[in-house]
Amino acid sequence: MTDGEATTGRRRVGRRQERRPGSPRPHVHKVKVTRDQEELLLAKASERQITVSRLLLESAMAGGAEAAKMRSEMAGELFRNARLLGKVGVNINQIARATNATLETQPETLAAMDAVSRVAARMEALLDGLEGGSRK
Repeated sequence: MTDGEATTGRRRVGRRQERRPGSPRPHVHKVKVTRDQEELLLAKASERQITVSRLLLESAMAGGAEAAKMRSEMAGELFRNARLLGKVGVNINQIARATNATLETQPETLAAMDAVSRVAARMEALLDGLEGGSRK
């Protein structure tokens, strides 16, 4: 037995057989889904008259992973904006308490209101990007 013909049980080691058209694919990926997800996948696949495996493959190859990455980035940006909005809200609350206690306008009021405007504009731009700029 030579190196190229070495065998272990039924598998040959050292030589790879070419995949012929119509033969099984060499790689298998297992995906676990919930019952609801399974129903949705089956419905979408049957609409196009393809298998769930083909649906998943075509979705991934057509930019599914990129779309998922974009959604993840958008979720992170929304989280950062929500935290920023919370901080600005706390600042506005402190200004309101000081104004109510002294009955005098606080010097930080205009800056805080500008911050609210900037956060609102940032949120609007983010939503416009999320909807493809179709928001009015």
